[in-house]
Amino acid sequence: MNIENQITKIDELVRKGSKASYKLALDKITNLQKKIPPNSFIQNLNGIIVQKLGGIKDSIKYYEKSHKINNKNISPLNNLSFIYELLKEWDLAKKYFDKIFKLEPENLIFLINISNFYFSINQIKKSSLSLKKAIKISPNNIKALFKLARNYANEGAFDESVDLLKKIIEIDKNFFPAYTHLINLQSKIDTQYFDNLMNALNNKNITEYQKADLYYAIAIAHEKMKNDEDFFKYLNRANKLFKKKNEFNSEKNSQFVNSLISCFKDFNFNKNFNFPTEEKKIIFICGLPRSGTTLIEQILSSHSKVSGQGELEYLSLAIKKTLFKDAKFDCEKLSQILLQKNNVLPESYFNRLNHHDINEKIITDKMPINFQFLGLIHIFFPNAKIILTKRNPKDVCTSIFKNNLPAENMNWTFSEKDILDYYNSYKKITNFWKEKLNNKIYEVSYEKLILDNENQVKNILKFCDLDFEKNCLDHSKNSKANISTASMYQARKPIYKSSINISFKYQKYLNSLFTNLE
Repeated sequence: MNIENQITKIDELVRKGSKASYKLALDKITNLQKKIPPNSFIQNLNGIIVQKLGGIKDSIKYYEKSHKINNKNISPLNNLSFIYELLKEWDLAKKYFDKIFKLEPENLIFLINISNFYFSINQIKKSSLSLKKAIKISPNNIKALFKLARNYANEGAFDESVDLLKKIIEIDKNFFPAYTHLINLQSKIDTQYFDNLMNALNNKNITEYQKADLYYAIAIAHEKMKNDEDFFKYLNRANKLFKKKNEFNSEKNSQFVNSLISCFKDFNFNKNFNFPTEEKKIIFICGLPRSGTTLIEQILSSHSKVSGQGELEYLSLAIKKTLFKDAKFDCEKLSQILLQKNNVLPESYFNRLNHHDINEKIITDKMPINFQFLGLIHIFFPNAKIILTKRNPKDVCTSIFKNNLPAENMNWTFSEKDILDYYNSYKKITNFWKEKLNNKIYEVSYEKLILDNENQVKNILKFCDLDFEKNCLDHSKNSKANISTASMYQARKPIYKSSINISFKYQKYLNSLFTNLE
């Protein structure tokens, strides 16, 4: 078999999209490279295979080799920019974007990748502009169309989003995420679209991952039609496949929480470590997903002095890079950092944040999982405010289970057991921080916020050292924050009470979860 045919076979294996085919492709490309001189295309393909197998950082060396062999080859540059986007290494991502721009400013992949970059740093208009350029080049490019529809929805331009989603379905009726968003955006289920979904159940050519999206789209359609039995039937099917793709290690999570508690149980939080004043004042809004974090950010970002920046991974990335060892918290390294007065966490955080276009001096960071790091926030960000949200456990766990939360750190949301395990860890660590930090954490009840909105809003603003502004009482009209999470549809509505006690009607479908919840 000649080299060209071998490469074709390897490429076919990659396109199959399974772990087994990736491993086989890796073996074949490793053997091929022993027989031929260094080749830019093959090095790039090797990087793609390694990346598909989960070696994101390992793939970088192959892309760099590919670029070194042929510095005019756009593909490795696009892949490097994409990798550094994933890692939130904005300086490096921009470095490769600049190189691509000089070579091919209208390269389709480049335009889509840089739109992701702008989206991640909350510059949605620039993101949309890049996507519009991509669509002009390739009018039926589903990836670009879907991302633009997402951008419109994030900004609250729902009509524009609906138009694009309908266009996507016209192009490919088996692109099921488009149906999910369309169903959420429209008040009634379109019979034609529902029929498309049900007919797709008989399609033997769709992949397992497509089936997960299909089942979920059908599920939410049934939810909107108030067919609870069918809603849970398809939701369970979808969640089983999502879980298969995103396995959660409960034991590792528990070990990490225990390592945090062990490290800080005798820690003196009253000590002043004299870290410099932060460049911007941060309000960290933490809690379980679906517990009201988005609503609080919408309220605060309605204030003239506050900019809502959404769910920033910057703190967890900095902690993982410096204070993780064997999936546990590295207490010894923390001691070294504190002795050296090394300001590593704020430096890393603000280096990334500086790429955002922010005029206000106060920002919100509503990354839910930051509840794990409240002690570290107190130490390294002494001027920050910490808000912890709480919601009826049954309501919040029900909402988590029935909403597709695809983020990497949400792989615990697809089964009752995983949700319960995670909830117990959440309760353990937040109770610990509340005991240790006392009045440094302001806890907000979701239910009280809904039922006694004005007083609760005033209390939140007071805790954040902000003057009361009436705009904060009407977040649906005044919020300046984009919403990129599952809450994008609900959080743009005025305050409503129907979200309280939502678990009651679903209890029989989630019996094993409810039995073990307090």
